[in-house]
Amino acid sequence: KTRAVLLPFSRFHKNNQSSINAKEIVADADLAGPLCFGLLLGGELLLTGKLQFGYIYGFGVFGVFAITLILNLMSPQEPVNVWTVASVLGYALLPVNVLAAIKVASLGYLETFGRLLALGTILWCTIASTRLLEQGCGMRDQRYLIGYPIALVYSAFVMITIF
Repeated sequence: KTRAVLLPFSRFHKNNQSSINAKEIVADADLAGPLCFGLLLGGELLLTGKLQFGYIYGFGVFGVFAITLILNLMSPQEPVNVWTVASVLGYALLPVNVLAAIKVASLGYLETFGRLLALGTILWCTIASTRLLEQGCGMRDQRYLIGYPIALVYSAFVMITIF
């Protein structure tokens, strides 16, 4: 799943042996990675002097339940499991960790470049998670309806990170 998040466009090459099967990724509800990425984000924010563990897990739990509700209301096939959504959204939190590491390395002095980097991070997280959910759940026609609330969830994480 980490590879699918880091390279969101690589899995669409059907003739490539190393292409990623989105249905297998969505079927695997691994929660170890999302927990580690959440702890890593909290640790990186702790290095900048902010104790934000409660906000990270609060926004995470609320976002997972909200996105699960939205996906189940729009799903044309079988219902989507809450653990699957938690796994996909948690793994797609990796670009926010990269943004937090850049903020730690730059000692928090990111002005306009930091805001552009934040916008790019939101787009990267949104594209990665939306593509996994749309392909894995067979919701190609609803991808923009899925992408907007997911972008709002990642916007909350990025705002915690850069401010």
